[in-house]
Amino acid sequence: MAENVVNDELLIESINKDPGNRIHVRLSKFRERNYLDIRNFYETEGGEWKPTRKGISVPIEFYEDLMAALGKAKTEIDKRLAEDEQSEKAEEG
Repeated sequence: MAENVVNDELLIESINKDPGNRIHVRLSKFRERNYLDIRNFYETEGGEWKPTRKGISVPIEFYEDLMAALGKAKTEIDKRLAEDEQSEKAEEG
C-alpha cells in the first residue's frame, strides 16, 4: 500500500523484519532517473526511520527483468523449502 510521497520518493510497502528493522520498497528518483529501491531501514531512538546501506536500487526500465529473475528464484525457493521439510520429517521419524 502506498503510504506517502516525500522528495520524489513513494513508499510502496514496509515489511517488518524485527523490532526496529524494516524493509522498505520504494519508488524514487535520482538525477532525473526513476528507481525501484528495496532497502533495509532502522528506527532511531526518536522514532524516525532511516535507510541503511544494505539494499538495491534498480532503474525501473529493468523491472520486468527483475520480476522474471524473482520468478525463477521462487521456483528454487520452493524446492529448498520442500527439501527442508523432508529433512525435518526424517529427523523426527
